Amino acid sequence: MEEDLHFKIQMQEMPSAPPKPLIQTSTDEPTKLSVASTSDSVPLQTSNYDLNRASHPKACIFTCLFKALALIFYLIFGESIWSFILVIIFSAFDFWTVKNITGRLLVGLKWENIIMEDGSSKWEFYSLPNKQVNAVDKTFFWTAQLGFTLAWAVFTFSNMISFTLMKFVIDVIGLSLCWTNLVGYYKCNGDHKQKVKDLQGDITNKVVTNFVGQMMSK
Repeated sequence: MEEDLHFKIQMQEMPSAPPKPLIQTSTDEPTKLSVASTSDSVPLQTSNYDLNRASHPKACIFTCLFKALALIFYLIFGESIWSFILVIIFSAFDFWTVKNITGRLLVGLKWENIIMEDGSSKWEFYSLPNKQVNAVDKTFFWTAQLGFTLAWAVFTFSNMISFTLMKFVIDVIGLSLCWTNLVGYYKCNGDHKQKVKDLQGDITNKVVTNFVGQMMSK
């Protein structure tokens, strides 16, 4: 009995082993490394409608603002005289702003339609040859031109079928102003691309001609 008690006392006096520190297993570490490497290697996708990446964010806003206001007041007031007045005012503001300011800032283009003395019209197109067009600016500009023109076209067609005269007149006004800017800039963009193509062809011809001349002189 005394030996048992002596053995128990020795067992209690023995120092207990310190607890082992918690260590991270090898299975967790590769997982974290793989996640970090994946997030570093894959770039985040950015939207072409992110105004923080736009070169001219205010111009992006104003190229849509007056169009949106004209359409909103049209939907609110319907066939009333206020709808007629406000659509004309904001559509005219939009037409002038897009034609003279936002088109030049966002896509580097400008168009003019000159009435000649004999009554015929002449299109003139201007472009900035060395302008680097921002992707966000370009997306906002062309989306606004196409989107709102399509919206007015849908309203015009629906009210023409339903024989709603007042709304049809308002729709024609909104559609004609949006359509004119869209066609003008579409032609201007095509003219700009053709000028760039011709310029590249001229540069290539000059380089080839100079190269052949130098080879012949040798």
